[in-house]
Amino acid sequence: MLSPLKLVQPKTAQEVFGALLDFGEKAKIYAGGAELLLLLRNGLLQAEVLVDVKKIDRLHRITSENGALRIGACVTHCELESSALVREHVPALAYAESQVANVRVRNQGTLGGNLAFNDPHSDPGTVLLIHDASVVVGHGGGERSVALDQFFVDTYATTLEPGELLLEIEIPPLPAGMQSAYRRLHRYQRPTLGVAAGAVVSHGVIDDVRLAVGCIGPKSERLTELELKIKGMKLSEARNILTQQKNYLRGLLQPVDDLLGSAEYKLYMTGVMLGDTLDEAAQENNARR
Repeated sequence: MLSPLKLVQPKTAQEVFGALLDFGEKAKIYAGGAELLLLLRNGLLQAEVLVDVKKIDRLHRITSENGALRIGACVTHCELESSALVREHVPALAYAESQVANVRVRNQGTLGGNLAFNDPHSDPGTVLLIHDASVVVGHGGGERSVALDQFFVDTYATTLEPGELLLEIEIPPLPAGMQSAYRRLHRYQRPTLGVAAGAVVSHGVIDDVRLAVGCIGPKSERLTELELKIKGMKLSEARNILTQQKNYLRGLLQPVDDLLGSAEYKLYMTGVMLGDTLDEAAQENNARR
């Protein structure tokens, strides 16, 4: 059972910062609460005050400007899955959101909460990495933008400082002509492996590529070194290269043995699924020509 908690419901970001300053470590941000309440119930996190940010209008918006999307931190997974703007501009994210846990969690959980919690077994962050996404973080003195690959630090750890609030996620468009895809391997609604790819392919040759992998280690990672290695190759050649990168993937992704699979199994499947996801992105590329 949860101990009694004080609920504060600010209507502006500045009121949030004031509450966090007033209550200090006793306060925790509450949006969807999908992860937060689980931690509180199991005694893994202590709080006396919940600062409910759901009444802040800015945090619920999905807007588009010059091809880029801005998504408020309180937009739910279900809203992202069904959003026409997201399906048009970031279709791989819409698909990834449709795979998050179950319907109850997707209706309750938010994108901002998902990223701020940085559960290693999570779908959205992997897709957002191939878009060079960033997060807008607010604090009492203003706002700052942080590239998502810098925002993720380690398992359940980000660069968020005490007194800060994740406000928005900024998603630039992919390079001209690039299409994307996301695939995942899962068990018990928990992804064992998530792979995102973006590709520009002409006559079977990779002109440009972006790759990211998540769920097998502490955090999602872009595979920039591997991107450079397969750029300019034929798809069939690239697929062979991708299955031969265990040492590179082991060092970057730091896979762990757990109930979802052994580290070696995850590394093997990463190589296979990188090829599958790249092929899917290439097919999307050809279909839209």
